[in-house]
Amino acid sequence: MYPAPMTVATRATRDGAAEGSHVVDRRRRPFLVELLTFLVVLIAYLSLLPATAWFAAYRQLGNSHWWMFVINSVAPYLFLPVPLVLVGGLLTRRWGLVLASLVPAAVFVLIFGPLFVPLGYRAPVIQEGAPTLTVLTYNVHALNEDVDAVADAILASGADVVALQELERGMATGLTQRLAERYPYRDLIPEAGWSGLGVFSTVPVRAEQQRMGGTGRRNPQVVTLELPWGDTTFVNVHNLSIPRTLPDWPSEITASLRQRQRVADAILTFSRQRSAPLIVVGDFNTTERSTAYETVSLALADSWREVGFGFGHTFPGGPRSPTPFGVSVPPWLLRIDYVFHSSEMVAASADIGPWDGGSDHRPVLVTLAWHEQP
Repeated sequence: MYPAPMTVATRATRDGAAEGSHVVDRRRRPFLVELLTFLVVLIAYLSLLPATAWFAAYRQLGNSHWWMFVINSVAPYLFLPVPLVLVGGLLTRRWGLVLASLVPAAVFVLIFGPLFVPLGYRAPVIQEGAPTLTVLTYNVHALNEDVDAVADAILASGADVVALQELERGMATGLTQRLAERYPYRDLIPEAGWSGLGVFSTVPVRAEQQRMGGTGRRNPQVVTLELPWGDTTFVNVHNLSIPRTLPDWPSEITASLRQRQRVADAILTFSRQRSAPLIVVGDFNTTERSTAYETVSLALADSWREVGFGFGHTFPGGPRSPTPFGVSVPPWLLRIDYVFHSSEMVAASADIGPWDGGSDHRPVLVTLAWHEQP
């Protein structure tokens, strides 16, 4: 059978139905949905601004103001919204969001990306038979009285040379007894409070009176390591920290910035005038987005940047972690403990060392290899 011829009325009915369905498809969503969508997209765009604005300010101002020091310290966390906005933009096909998120994403990769490159692609070549030295730096916390826990952590590290900060007299006495067999050589400057320093070593050490711009007695602490392949200068640093009370921030952070910069300038000057290999370790109380860090890095290599993986955050954590405004913060937010070295050696490995559970810092454990057998 042939289909019945379509009349004008039939065509009109079908055209009307088609037209009607087309109108239904293009109806606007409810106003509340439109408003919420607009607000979500607006918030997404605004969430990208802190990271981008920080980078512009950092390039222009560096660490020149106390408030920039604070912002620089937490800079990685300004990038947290970026991957969420990028994925959200891709899923909803909002290409403006995608393009906007690519800017801070590129900044993050530029600054922090090298820390996440697999070690196989950036590990230095170490000659077979080259001498090595394993170094541990650890701020044990002045109020930490658990000698056994600290000693166990140090022994578990297997380090050849151990640099301690905030070494109180009781801790120094206890560690001397516990570590005597493994570390027969030492140079200890114990103090009540926060300024004590100490070096425990498997190789002979010789105390030096070299001034390095610090404020305390022999802070930074300078010793000579009498290694079998030649003397090496070893510097143990503990810079001033940030005050715990907010009203003191403007004046105290400004003063601590000056102190850190004096130490950094002294290290830079010494490194350019030295006659022996140089290792500088300790609690610098500043992140790598600071002028003091950049100054030291002009002459010395940061071992974690060489062979560490990830952010390598060492502070704050544990039961003695600071609680600003009475609020506990997530653990291990910042990297402020470092092992720097001169060009005679390279870092073979860099890891977070064994932690005793009582300090608000985690130790840094680095193995250094000399370029060739002397």
